[in-house]
Amino acid sequence: MSLKVYFKVAAFVTIMALLYIHMQMRIFELSYNGKDKEKIIHELNDSNGALSHQILTLESANNLGNQLLDHDNSLQFMDNERVMMVRTTAVVMQHMAQPKPKIANPVWNLFSFLGAQEAKAWE
Repeated sequence: MSLKVYFKVAAFVTIMALLYIHMQMRIFELSYNGKDKEKIIHELNDSNGALSHQILTLESANNLGNQLLDHDNSLQFMDNERVMMVRTTAVVMQHMAQPKPKIANPVWNLFSFLGAQEAKAWE
């Protein structure tokens, strides 16, 4: 093998080795960047959960009631003296308690698939 061919092969192998090393370095760099971004996403999800909890706590009925009662001292809860009682007969109460009958249209029976879905056990 001549010296000229030897230098060509050595130069080719050296360039290929450098390209391979460069690609490997890029792969590791991208993986580290991906891990960093993944860590940032987890931190943002955690802070999002904490902020959601704080918002729900501030929107809760208990918190709003406490703020309203602390802010305006003239407000108070309703007591039994301020409730109006209505006296009526039992017949009127039964009439009010009965649900109105539902009129079924026979055409709707053809479209049974449009009704409420039910879970059925497999047999």
